Amino acid sequence: MPSIKLAVLSDLHAAPRGSDPRGTEVRLYSDGDAFGTHDNPMSSLHDLIKRRGLSADFVVCPGDMTNRADGGALRYVWKELHALKEALGAKEVIATVGNHDVDSRGKTLGNFPREALMRLVPRFPIDDHKLADHYWAHGYYVTCIGSTRFLVLNSCWLHESRDELEMGAVTEYSLEKLKRDLVELGPADINVAVCHHHPHVHSELGLGNDIMLNGQALLDVLANSGMWLVIHGHKHHPKIEVAQGDFQAPVVLACGSFSGRIEGPNATVSRNYFHLVEAQLFGDDNELCGAIESWQWVSGLGWEAYGNANSSFPSRAGFGYNGSVKTLARLVATSLGTHQLMQWSEMLKLQPNLAYLTPKRFNAVLQALRDEHSININCSDNGLPSELGKRS
Repeated sequence: MPSIKLAVLSDLHAAPRGSDPRGTEVRLYSDGDAFGTHDNPMSSLHDLIKRRGLSADFVVCPGDMTNRADGGALRYVWKELHALKEALGAKEVIATVGNHDVDSRGKTLGNFPREALMRLVPRFPIDDHKLADHYWAHGYYVTCIGSTRFLVLNSCWLHESRDELEMGAVTEYSLEKLKRDLVELGPADINVAVCHHHPHVHSELGLGNDIMLNGQALLDVLANSGMWLVIHGHKHHPKIEVAQGDFQAPVVLACGSFSGRIEGPNATVSRNYFHLVEAQLFGDDNELCGAIESWQWVSGLGWEAYGNANSSFPSRAGFGYNGSVKTLARLVATSLGTHQLMQWSEMLKLQPNLAYLTPKRFNAVLQALRDEHSININCSDNGLPSELGKRS
């Protein structure tokens, strides 16, 4: 079955140390080469890659590489993303622009808003002149790399007019052209869309007021051309959900911030995150499903698995199984059979759909096992299931 692995870094908000004299706004300094390994989220990530032997097919960045359109920090991050590509053995960097990457408020006089982005080497957003030109001219590009079709959307396209700064957008013109392009390209095994702003409602903690203009229309266009995983940033609050729709509704991954500031109520539940997403086609119907492994960054300690510390987005999550949770609970109970105790890893081999549950569905399955089948789930110190057994 086709599968891909994506290393995802969103909302880095890198900036020079001098731009943050109080040390409260930036966690990734673009002039921080002399820092210790675990004082810098980027150098800590290289340590994690070596320590865990991580690899990926693509490095994905859904925007806000820099903070307040700092040109030097933008060049720093672009260079680092390509260094990560080499460290992970990846084929390509898949990146898009965030609102902090566009000088929409005229910070640098004499430059047009995306000038720093246009001057990046290799070329941004991708080192293919035809695709890059299409991105800037039409607000997106679409390409197939191996078995994967990528849509990379510029949801900040209207920010250059300097009167649409509060939300992202996809224009009706772009949607009409995208429909035609998707038909012309034909189907692909795996479809991934990358954008900065959220096209799907993000209502938690009052974070969803600036939803992308025409976001649902974009999701509807995608649903008509296959099963899609949509990856976005901007909110600094990780979440995985199925979007609205009655057919092939896209799965939407809202990324946590790699090294940006976490503010307000979100600071009580979120940290800085690095995500490793594995997507594949599974089952007789070739459904798009996947697993997400995430780490949080702790100054002085580096990137660590955090278990169930964030209960709505644990360090292991999934997507793709949309069937009945009660049916899956019954199958788990049947697989347990007469065993009094079974390792969770063994049950995953018998019922692999357990790995493809969003956190809410996963918790519902665990609850059904406890309430309807008298099965206890024991957890390890990090709060993730380690074994299950029948209640005596």
